[in-house]
Amino acid sequence: MRFIIIMLLTYLAYKFLKGLFATKGNQQRHVPGQPGRGAGGEDLVEDPYCHTYIPLSNALKTSVEGKDVYFCSKKCLEEFKAIQENRTKPR
Repeated sequence: MRFIIIMLLTYLAYKFLKGLFATKGNQQRHVPGQPGRGAGGEDLVEDPYCHTYIPLSNALKTSVEGKDVYFCSKKCLEEFKAIQENRTKPR
């Protein structure tokens, strides 16, 4: 009887550990500083002003020199535009 209980406990421990490691192995690893996917599987974009990654659906979009640029907030967008205007002003 003891042998059956030990075998049952060993099997349960094996299934638990297998499930634990299988879950970790199937997750996509995000490398910091690189765009990837958010928790909901949505693409992330980088704010060029504060360098924060935000989901594409939450980002504010504008066009700069023909390229789409995304921002996390209106404040970052305005700060970025102010810097761009200062760069283009003749001295």
